[in-house]
Amino acid sequence: MSLPQFPSNPGLTRQDAINQGISSIASEELALSHIINAEGEKIQYAIGSIPGLPESSTIAEVSEVNKSAINMLGTVLENQIVLTGKLTQALQAPVILGPTGPDGPTGPTGPDTGPTGPAGPVGIAGPVGPEGLPGPVGALGPTGPTGPAGNAGATGITGPAGPPAPTLPPSVTAGFAANTAGGLITVLVAGTNISFPSVQLLSSDITLTSSNTLFTVNTSGIYRISYHINTTAAVLLGTRLVINSGNIPQATIPPAIALSQFYNEIEVSLVAGATIQLQMYAPLLVGAATLLGNSLGASMMIIRLS
Repeated sequence: MSLPQFPSNPGLTRQDAINQGISSIASEELALSHIINAEGEKIQYAIGSIPGLPESSTIAEVSEVNKSAINMLGTVLENQIVLTGKLTQALQAPVILGPTGPDGPTGPTGPDTGPTGPAGPVGIAGPVGPEGLPGPVGALGPTGPTGPAGNAGATGITGPAGPPAPTLPPSVTAGFAANTAGGLITVLVAGTNISFPSVQLLSSDITLTSSNTLFTVNTSGIYRISYHINTTAAVLLGTRLVINSGNIPQATIPPAIALSQFYNEIEVSLVAGATIQLQMYAPLLVGAATLLGNSLGASMMIIRLS
């Protein structure tokens, strides 16, 4: 195998050789940046931070990727030391000047007159001249403040009554609220109000106040009200609707030995300002119930029918 043949005279000056050396260092730095970026994408793939991955990597795969990244970064660091030395030597290389070239042609002769110099100091002010004629009349000044109001006049005749306000369609008044946080609640004999902090989809004339337990309807009409309560287990506990501080028998589920789901639905006539609460209650002693979490623990639906 013969040795490679290099041209005896590559046609490069010393300055060209130094510039090409610095350019090659820049190209290597660019290549290293792509390698480091590839290692970063491998780490992202291993830890599952890239969206759209079908499944995450195992611990063994993450460990292998970590070892690969450590070895690659060590190699990059060693290469950086070499490139730094090459760049330092290239920048410190002396440039040997060539022989002085011949004199260039003489340029054209400049103008005889130079640029204008700076202005001199201002002279002494002359004597005041005679007074001139009066000037034109100036514009009007701003309007002054408004004076005090006069006495009120006599009340006019009352006009005819306008048409009655339009009645909102029943479907405009509706509300839904839910509790998906779950948790243990203490159930009292007098009743414990259920709160609905997680979801609240309410029309403008239905409000939910008092720690998210008290619904208030501000439009009179016939309403359909339904509720759900889902617990892990509720021994001898019941549920009921309390409307305007009064228990509603047809909306009450009495205590049973063991229930985990409570559901009821009623239709009732309500006036504007009526209040609604959902309670769990114990018949004799204080009880406890655990609402389901990360699912429908409790919900309330209120719809105006007419």
